This record gives sequence, C-alpha cells and structure tokens, in this order.
Amino acid sequence: MVLVASATGDRLAGKTVVVTGTLNRFSRDEIHKLIEREGGKASSSVSSKTAYLVAGEAAGSKLEKAKSLLQELSGRLTPLADFRLVDQDGQSLDRAALLGRDTVIAAFHTTCHETCPLYTGLLFQLQKVARDVRLLEVTTDPATDTRSVLSAYRTGIGAGWTFATGQVDDVTSFWSPLGVSLSAGDTHTSALVLVDRYGFIRSAFSGAPDVGGTLPGPLLQQLDGPGRTLLNGHGQGWGAPQVVDSLRTLAAAGATSLGEPAPAFTLPALDGSRLSLEQLRGQPVIVNFWWSGCPPCRQEMPLLQSYADAHPNVRLVLVDPVDGVDGARAFVASLHVHAPVLLDDGGHVAAGYGVAAYPTSIFVRPDGTVASRYPGALTADILSAHLSNLGGG
Repeated sequence: MVLVASATGDRLAGKTVVVTGTLNRFSRDEIHKLIEREGGKASSSVSSKTAYLVAGEAAGSKLEKAKSLLQELSGRLTPLADFRLVDQDGQSLDRAALLGRDTVIAAFHTTCHETCPLYTGLLFQLQKVARDVRLLEVTTDPATDTRSVLSAYRTGIGAGWTFATGQVDDVTSFWSPLGVSLSAGDTHTSALVLVDRYGFIRSAFSGAPDVGGTLPGPLLQQLDGPGRTLLNGHGQGWGAPQVVDSLRTLAAAGATSLGEPAPAFTLPALDGSRLSLEQLRGQPVIVNFWWSGCPPCRQEMPLLQSYADAHPNVRLVLVDPVDGVDGARAFVASLHVHAPVLLDDGGHVAAGYGVAAYPTSIFVRPDGTVASRYPGALTADILSAHLSNLGGG
C-alpha cells in the first residue's frame, strides 16, 4: 500500500518530508483515520506493502508529530527474528551478528533475470554512499544458491558485501516473518528490509527499485527482456535516495553517543514546576520519550512506574514532545502514573537525544553520562539489563 498524506492541516503544515514504514497491521480506512486525525488528507493506491507517508514538516512539534504518526502507523517495533544462516565463506550468521550496525537486507537469487540484478545494483550504489551500513543479500533459492555458488557469484560481480544461504527450512524461517516466499524460477518476492543497530525492523521496500537505468556490466548481462524493461522503466519510484533517507533516520536515533554527557535540559512539569537533568545528578535516571497516541508507550509505562516505585534510588522522568498539558495529564492519569511528566514543547529535547521513534528510553548514569538507550517498548528483562549497568538493578 502506498500512501500520500498531503500537508493541509495546521498541525502538519509546511514543507514536505517523506518517511517510510510497514503497515501490514492496518486497514486502509484505519490508516486514513490516523492521518486525518493529524490534520492531513490521505489518498492511497495498492501497489506494495511499503508505505510512503508524506507529512508536513515544520519546526519543532510539527516534525515530531510527523515522526510520531509514522510510529503509530508502523505499530510496535518488531525485532528481526533470530535465524541460522551461513555466508559465502561458510561462516555462521545469526541475528546477534547484525547488532551494532544498521543493516540493509535484500532478497535475491543468483538465477533471477528480472528484479534481483536491480536490487544488487542498488546495493552497489548504497556501498558508495552509506559506507557504515552493513549490506546483506539473502537468497530465496537455497537449493540452488549453495555457499560455493554464492562465493563464485560474489566474486564474479565484484561485490564487497555479505551473501547468505542455508538449509531450506532455515532460509524459509528467515524470510517468512518478512512476507517473502522462496523462489520458483523468476517467480519470487522482491523485498528490501532495513534493520536498525538494535535488531528492529524499521522500514521495508518492495517491487523494482529505480537504479537510474544503469547497472554494472555483469548484472546487465543477467537481465532478460522483462528485466531490461524494469531497468528502463525506473521501477516503482524508489531507489537509493529513499533508502539513504531512511538510513539517515536510523542514524539520527543514535545521535547521542554512549559514554558522553547526556544533553542538558530544563522543562516544565505537569504540576507547574520545572525540572532539569542536572537536579537529578548523583542518581541513575531513565529518561523516557513518549506520547499519548503511541500504543507501545501505553504498554510499557505501567512497567516503568512499577519499577520506579520498587527502586526509589532510580529516577524516572517521562518526556512528552507531542501532547499539550491536557493530553499528557489525561494519559498518565488513565494509567495511574505519578512519575514527573515533562512537556517538551517543540520537541527540541527529543531532537537533541536523536529520538526517531516512540517510545525511546535513555539510561543516564549518576555522573550524567549516557549508559545506553532502547527504542521500543521495554520488557522487565530488558529494563533490568539496562539498569544493571547503572547500579540501579
């Protein structure tokens, strides 16, 4: 499904920004209602499972509303399921091996003559402009694409990234949660998936990419007639620029480096007082960014409050960059939350912490440095693990 939300409302008015997210959990009507609630107009046409949300971008809170709307449309952050594959050199490859770097994963198989060479050509482009990103192509035809076949293919086209295969059941288990079926000749599912450094699926593209009408020689030779038609037809309107934009969003999520001082802030609280991060120095602090329209935020907030009640040496601060006083007060009252709620009007503090999705929790040591961060709804085990490094577990 491809969506366009025009920036016509005063809440999402201004310049245009394009952000992407998978919308498999929502019907078209539900998506329209969510967009229109934020003051936009929505239209859609069914052509893929990738959503392009065009929302109004202006300074401060309007940009944060656009990001928040994307997060709501995308639903809860979904972790990439664990898997067992091998690369072209026979080395084991699992989910843990992908942690620490943002990763672009493409579906392909070596005997494809239509979209697969285009995806591989796209990765050649990304290799030049996104050097810090891990690139990974995983076959959808493991019976043909053995480790030795992938090794020869990689060498033959001059690729510098990882290719992966495995037993049929293992490859099926890898692709099934992503909606990708194994191949039968040139009949297969085309997909590109972006996984962030924490192992969460953050964006997906499908269909033929636009590679600018050119490919490296070895890939061009693989194309048959329909493949050349796709090459010259500029795909389905997305290519390296859109993928790079999504990668930049992921990079922004890590804007605050671990071990560095947490960005200072002083914000108004719901009770009329003002609270600064400096006032909390000497204690472990959880700075949780949320807003009332975020389902995962509602899921995790009672856990955070319960943990704070049981560990009075740990300070919990809830920062709302989106809602006003009334919206924030109603939300926390409905959940019986009594931790300090701070209003980040304009979203400047959230931007300073590189928050790109809700909820996001920042764990600050007693000395004021950032120990860790977690995008997505916390569980008790994850929360305990993060706080164990702060002396607050």
